Amino acid sequence: MIRYLVEFALRNKILVLSLGVILVVWGVISFHTLPVEAYPDVANNWVQVISQWPGRAAEEVEQQVTIPIEVQMNGIAHLTHLRSTSLFGLSVVTMVFDDDSVDLTNRQQVLERLSLVTLPQNVNPQLAPDASPTGQIYF
Repeated sequence: MIRYLVEFALRNKILVLSLGVILVVWGVISFHTLPVEAYPDVANNWVQVISQWPGRAAEEVEQQVTIPIEVQMNGIAHLTHLRSTSLFGLSVVTMVFDDDSVDLTNRQQVLERLSLVTLPQNVNPQLAPDASPTGQIYF
């Protein structure tokens, strides 16, 4: 098989040479049109909901604050991970979204869902500040 390929290449030198030149030119053009970012954004898109309920045990915070927020946030578009932490008087729910989502849209969806959650009195959930790619912080 290799012998026939070598014989074909030796018989048709101009065809093989022109094919090689075409491939090199195609490679150079492809290399120059390749989109490359100087500093690609590799961070996840995420939104955090922070709720304080002073003087309550972690179990109570989890049952009455964290779990209702988690249940309401399930099913948001582009949501990939839902993580939470419940501490003494504090609940933190973190939602991680896929790369096709937009940060401001994600935050808006979370705010809409957050308004539907029924929480105990004196619990005021808030979104954590989010740093945009330009360095501005949205509240």
